[in-house]
Amino acid sequence: MTMRRLLAASVLLTACHSASPATVPSQASRADWTAYQLQVAQETGAGRYGVADKLLAEFATKYPASPEAVDAMYWRALYKLDPANQTGSPHDAAALLDGYLATPNAPRRTEAALLRRVAAALEVRQAAAAVPPKTDQATTDELTRLKDELAKANAELERIKRRLAQPTKP
Repeated sequence: MTMRRLLAASVLLTACHSASPATVPSQASRADWTAYQLQVAQETGAGRYGVADKLLAEFATKYPASPEAVDAMYWRALYKLDPANQTGSPHDAAALLDGYLATPNAPRRTEAALLRRVAAALEVRQAAAAVPPKTDQATTDELTRLKDELAKANAELERIKRRLAQPTKP
């Protein structure tokens, strides 16, 4: 009787056990990465940086443990720095480069560090360009003086026009 119960329990447990859960592939094949790279090159060549960024992010999500996922982060940062990229910014590139540099054994560490410095310099330039230039009091006074002179010259011109428009008496 005990043997039957054990057998029944094991059959029930086996029946209840589902197939092993699907695993997310952690390693990309070379062909997968090459296919993504080709598509990204086509998108960036056509000026569709947003699509290219989405493809690279998708690859990194699909194969998070692969060395190519780290490489995808590097390329995303590089494309974010491209002045032709309307969807990127030095700030976005800097964040991606920080993540890349935090990754152990990043293959392009030297280049990424250099690009990080470029991104920082571009951020500073953008911030400086966004601040309107200050005008000192002398410049403001000079502008006011010139406006007054222009107003007087325009008034004199109008007076001359009126005088010339009057008929002359014979």
